Formats: sequence, C-alpha cells, structure tokens
Amino acid sequence: MKSSPRYARLLGTWLLLPALTVMAKEDPAPAAAEAPPAGLVRANAEFVCFFMSEVAGKPKPKNCEAEAARELTQAYPSLPAEQRQQLAQVQGFWPTFQKEWKSLDELEKAALRAQWAEVLKEQEAQQGTGGSEPLPEQ
Repeated sequence: MKSSPRYARLLGTWLLLPALTVMAKEDPAPAAAEAPPAGLVRANAEFVCFFMSEVAGKPKPKNCEAEAARELTQAYPSLPAEQRQQLAQVQGFWPTFQKEWKSLDELEKAALRAQWAEVLKEQEAQQGTGGSEPLPEQ
C-alpha cells in the first residue's frame, strides 16, 4: 500500500490519544468544577470508542460512548490546558476523519489498525498501564 496524505492524517490522528488515555487515571473532579462543552464530549467519546473498537477488532460495547463521556466530563476540569487543546482538536477533525475512514479500502484500514495497535502498546508500556484485554496480534 502506498502512503498518501490522507493515510498519514489518519495515522497521525491516533497520536492525539494520549490525552484521552491519561483522562482515565485522573481523580474525579470537584463538584463545582467547570464542565466541558457538550460537542467536545460527544466527539471525543465517539473518537475513543471508534479507535478502541477498531484496534480490538470487536464491536464497541453498547454503552461505550456514554461511559467515555462520563469519564471525560469527570476528568476535564483537572486536565491541563495542553490536553484540553488536544481534545478540542479531536472535536475539530472528527467529522472529516469519519468521511476519510469510510473512503479507505479494507487493506488500508487493516494497515492503520495494525499501526494504531502498535502505538497503543507503546503508550501503555510508557505509562505502565495495561488494558483489561490484550490487543489482538497483528
């Protein structure tokens, strides 16, 4: 498969995920904390669920977006400005990303899934975290 700017964008998109994986480790926000914008929550919840489903090779869990949105809403007030900016970037590119993903053929999608799985493994190793399930072997 040859590399294209679209392919590079889709692969590069995955590199924003550290902001989202760090969220899960944050302590719950205080009750009076600032709430994230609804559009930001929705886009990032869809983004996380899409990628986790694609990397795992399984359909996303039924309540995936609701759980991701809940976690993001809790973590958002305690996130530094840099991570908030990354979440805003996800909100901005998510609609375009979805269109580009649909236009890829299955070989391109499979190659991206494999690269995303490798990046996720590296991130988890660096953070000392592990998921509840091992990632599929590629």
